Amino acid sequence: MKKNIAYCLLICTAFSCKDAERPTKSKDDTPTALADEESYNIVSKRGREDLIDNLYAEIIAKDLALKKVDDNIREIENGRSDSLKKFNSYDEKNQDYFVSANAHVKEIKDSVLRKTLTALIAKNMEAYKARTLQYKKLARSIETKTSSLNDLSLALKISRTLPLIEKYQKENLPSNKSILNLSYKIDQTIKLADTLYKEKIQ
Repeated sequence: MKKNIAYCLLICTAFSCKDAERPTKSKDDTPTALADEESYNIVSKRGREDLIDNLYAEIIAKDLALKKVDDNIREIENGRSDSLKKFNSYDEKNQDYFVSANAHVKEIKDSVLRKTLTALIAKNMEAYKARTLQYKKLARSIETKTSSLNDLSLALKISRTLPLIEKYQKENLPSNKSILNLSYKIDQTIKLADTLYKEKIQ
């Protein structure tokens, strides 16, 4: 009985102890996105979807050169579809015409007339391709450049935010005391439960 009381007192003491040591607090210059979970949620509600975007938004707010790049990228994204809209509509109408013309010409019974018109349509198609060649080359060039710009934008975000997360890792690693205490409590509870079980079956 005395043995059981001793074990109970030990467990009660272990569970009543509080951590004297707490995780290292964030430094004053810690980005808002890394400060705490609540701050991150507040920033996320503003439209940012992930931690890198949150961190990068804070960086460009203090860096005029990066902000200029970011503003330009947003302007390009917003204006790209508008810039190509007129030509795409123009090209679509021409392609629709050629599809329709070739379908109609097949309905002509007179083989000579059908052949003549097929040749006329083909000649116009070749002329149209030549006429729009530079436009299409330019459009493809814009797509290629946009892809390269997107890659650079992502590279900037990662390279500029990585030092922040490295600094956070070094300065905010929590103490392991609470985990050690939990492990100790589990060990002691196992011992007590095992003792009580064995006493019952003896």
